[in-house]
Amino acid sequence: MNKSQFYKTTLMLGSLGALSACQSHDIQPAHTSQSLPLSTSTLTAGAVDSWQVPNADQVLVVSEKTGLSLYQSDTLSAQQKGEFKQVRLSPLSTNQWLYAALEASNDRVFVGSLNADIATLTPQFSLTQTGLLVDNLCLFADPANETLSIFVSDGRGRAEQWLLRQQQSWLEEPLLLRELALPYDADSCAVDPNRGYLYVTEPLGIWRYPARIEDNPEYYPVSLVAPYGEQAEPASSLATSDSGELFALLESGDNLLYWDAPEKVDSWQPATSYALTGLTATMLNLTHTTNQQVQLSFTNEETGQYSVAQVKLNSIAQAPELKVVRPIAQSQPAEQFGDAMDDPAIWVHPNDPEKSRVLGTHKKQGLQVYDLKGNLLQKFEDGRLNNVDVRDGFSWQGRTISLVAASKRDDDSLAFYAIEADGQVRRLGTTPAQLTGIYGLCMATYQGKHYVFANNKNGLTLQYELQVNNGNLVAPVVRKIQLGSQPEGCVADDVHQRLFIGEEDVGIWVISLNPADNSQPHSIATVGEHLVDDVEGIALSSGDSPILVVSSQGNNSYQLYQATPPYKHLAGFRVGLDGFNGIDGSSETDGLELSTTLHSKDYPQGLLVIQDGRNRLPDKPQNFKYVSWQDVLEVAGLATTKLTQAD
Repeated sequence: MNKSQFYKTTLMLGSLGALSACQSHDIQPAHTSQSLPLSTSTLTAGAVDSWQVPNADQVLVVSEKTGLSLYQSDTLSAQQKGEFKQVRLSPLSTNQWLYAALEASNDRVFVGSLNADIATLTPQFSLTQTGLLVDNLCLFADPANETLSIFVSDGRGRAEQWLLRQQQSWLEEPLLLRELALPYDADSCAVDPNRGYLYVTEPLGIWRYPARIEDNPEYYPVSLVAPYGEQAEPASSLATSDSGELFALLESGDNLLYWDAPEKVDSWQPATSYALTGLTATMLNLTHTTNQQVQLSFTNEETGQYSVAQVKLNSIAQAPELKVVRPIAQSQPAEQFGDAMDDPAIWVHPNDPEKSRVLGTHKKQGLQVYDLKGNLLQKFEDGRLNNVDVRDGFSWQGRTISLVAASKRDDDSLAFYAIEADGQVRRLGTTPAQLTGIYGLCMATYQGKHYVFANNKNGLTLQYELQVNNGNLVAPVVRKIQLGSQPEGCVADDVHQRLFIGEEDVGIWVISLNPADNSQPHSIATVGEHLVDDVEGIALSSGDSPILVVSSQGNNSYQLYQATPPYKHLAGFRVGLDGFNGIDGSSETDGLELSTTLHSKDYPQGLLVIQDGRNRLPDKPQNFKYVSWQDVLEVAGLATTKLTQAD
């Protein structure tokens, strides 16, 4: 066995072994085959792929002999010379299309625009930055992020995703988003744009990956080739509809499989099987969707023929559930890769908002202090700090300071810092937390006193009253709050005298700040329709109608709730990438903080800081993302909404 065969066998066995790690589902046989007649075929010398241009009597054909050719009513209208072997289209605007075509002689991808109104091809650039010998490509027009990216692979287990456009504008040059590991001999790919799924076919079957760089890197088998599943033979070409259906052309070229969009990621239903009549195909494209019907283009590279067929869909395309907010800035990344950054806090300068500070915990090192541009100003290497919070107005040694508290996991203590009026941070010391396995933390003021709340993974939250005793800061426990499982995120509404606690696998609880209140926490939101566990960071806006911002880590989203009864769910959003400024979206968020009393130039209605648990763009360690609260309100449709309060 040579080295190539060894790698191929190892990767295939690894894929099979991964099946046990995937969420279990039953792979069922296809339905009885139906006949799918194809239209009269057209013959073009050396054609290997084709795309019928929607709403126009035009077809884009690629050939290793004649290049990239646009025909209108069988008349050549535009041409780009080269030895092309694959083409994909994605809509830009009415009758305007982005094309991406693979040139075989040098494995380059040419990208440009097709104007169907005047039947022209306009080259934009060639993707020369990739280090791959590109063998396959597919496009991802993400309506949620308003981005258009391209996946390219080399058929040997390596793939890359490049950003081409954002918000209807071309980037100056393609931007590498990430590198992917795919199965060996991955042959074709297609993307479900609304759900954000990348489908890949290889000799063992068809797999589903996340297409968005922020999503968790999980993969699932859709269909496996016999004897591992019921698929008769490998697929040679894939296509998807906007409503999430998946089409696969099998290697024999005379059979097409069609899967409805699954209700859940691991609940694929049996495929419908179509027997092609009129053409044996080697390439499949889904050219457009109208009235719950798709038009498919088929090409036979051996004869140069191409044809089209219509297939009725069982699903209706739905708009993305979560809209996207783009970060304005991000902090300097951690010095190490891995699970480093955790929780931020915001200190507002009393006179000059531009001099405000963002404090962030580093799980391995301590506390870091940033400005509003994300520049690192101070660093305290004080050990494993997990969560941090800040409150103004604390009396200390004859003056008033802003007090910072953090949970220190090295010795189960509370670590304290002072912020002076000029924004400088300095250590005050630590005090035992009397809590085994300290984890989450937040602060509060109630009836003129300062309090800290800290919890552990056993569900216990302690309330501490902060006092000064003989020049030392002490924190006696004044109340215990018990939940059934692990909490972490918490936030206090000092005005309405409420504490909100996030129980990671359960939901959100509320209880009074009053240490003498022995009532039990009250559930206001549970994991399910909007929240996907884990429930992590929680933040709060100020004002008469405060809003809770909750990190829903399981689907990389942020959910907004009324912070007063009846605690109604308001909206959800994601933090997406900004390719123009080289900032990726957020994912796997542990902690977040919101200040709506900060009114700076970039954040006129407040600043939301989010910990990014998996920084991918560029390929750097974790950091904190800075988001305008005004942008959040606008995307959530709350910018002019007056929230009702039913206290």
